[in-house]
Amino acid sequence: MVSQIKCAPRALRLALTLASASIAAAACTETPTPDVSESIPMFERAVTSAQRGDRPTALRRLDSLTYLPGGLDPSFHRTFLDWHSDTAFQRIITFIRTSNPPIVRSSIAYRIGERDLQPEGIAFDSRSRAVFVGSLKGKIVHVDSAGAVSDFAQVSRADSTRVVVGLRVDTIRGHLWAAVDDPRAFVDAEVAGGALYQYDIASGRLIAQHSSSARGAFNDLIVAEDGVAYATNTTNGSLWRTDTSGTAMREFLPAGTAPGANGIAWDGAKKLLFVASGYGIVRVDLATRATHELINTTSLPLGSFDGLYWFDGGLIGIQNGVHPGRVVRLALDDARERVLRAEILERYHPQFNGMTTAALDGRSLLYLVNTQSRAFRADGSLIEGRVLTDILIARLPLR
Repeated sequence: MVSQIKCAPRALRLALTLASASIAAAACTETPTPDVSESIPMFERAVTSAQRGDRPTALRRLDSLTYLPGGLDPSFHRTFLDWHSDTAFQRIITFIRTSNPPIVRSSIAYRIGERDLQPEGIAFDSRSRAVFVGSLKGKIVHVDSAGAVSDFAQVSRADSTRVVVGLRVDTIRGHLWAAVDDPRAFVDAEVAGGALYQYDIASGRLIAQHSSSARGAFNDLIVAEDGVAYATNTTNGSLWRTDTSGTAMREFLPAGTAPGANGIAWDGAKKLLFVASGYGIVRVDLATRATHELINTTSLPLGSFDGLYWFDGGLIGIQNGVHPGRVVRLALDDARERVLRAEILERYHPQFNGMTTAALDGRSLLYLVNTQSRAFRADGSLIEGRVLTDILIARLPLR
């Protein structure tokens, strides 16, 4: 019996007798300390095995997450949505969640009654105290400071289906920027047509449509103090920027710079961009275009952040690709080259049903609690039998 369970992952040992598990644990005392850099690759290998139909290998790899650092949780990943009746899978999830109990400090700030909105991006305007929410329905909604909801802009048309993903407010100029894509670009790397739409907030007028030749999908964006917008291309890991002399976008950094590029943050004091990639966070010097991945000295993996925001000398991120969704604060060194500390501010909200992005609201963070993304098919249609609820936006104090 001991030889069969020697150094077995912890979740599997839960199913063994207490005495046998104690012996197994003692036998593992000389096992090397798990490396945080192994966590996300193991998660992805489990996904690959599952997609190939190799459930035993997928379960072994998922079980490895119970002792690798980071508290990664596969329960909301599309690949495993129909695995919840599997007792081995249940045991793994139970162990992960028992070891990483809920942290809930937020309260519900806004509610959107359009239940099938399929929200993705969110932005906050400090002038009007209004919130803007983009959607896979191809429109942007406006939520005023009192919580009243109205349509701000319709992007998708009958002859041109488009989705709105990342949103940012340029407070200096009173503009709202939106990353707009052909939805096919998220599944077909050859589809082009991504653009950034620039609106005047006061009038709702579309000021400019910044088009690109980029294949793939723009995802998130940031606007620097000079009014230039930078957008991530998730499909090929490139970074694009607007051109001050016209409405054509230009490639700023080539494909592969940040594989899986998603969230993006701006440190105006040091003129640095931070781009979330699949495995880490890439630091970009705006003046030289030099890039390097932040050095991680913590036990939390730095990959798979959707939203990423610069706040109080560090980063705040929504990590949702390898977890159902949690809010993380990252403390950096003065040179902005190392992550010194990682703190989980929020996880396992009781009303959670799909987190995506967030927006800074002074000393707090507004984030989408329940996008209900798993209730829809890839083409945007509702899965039969799914019951939708109001869209919730939470406010999480940061100080």
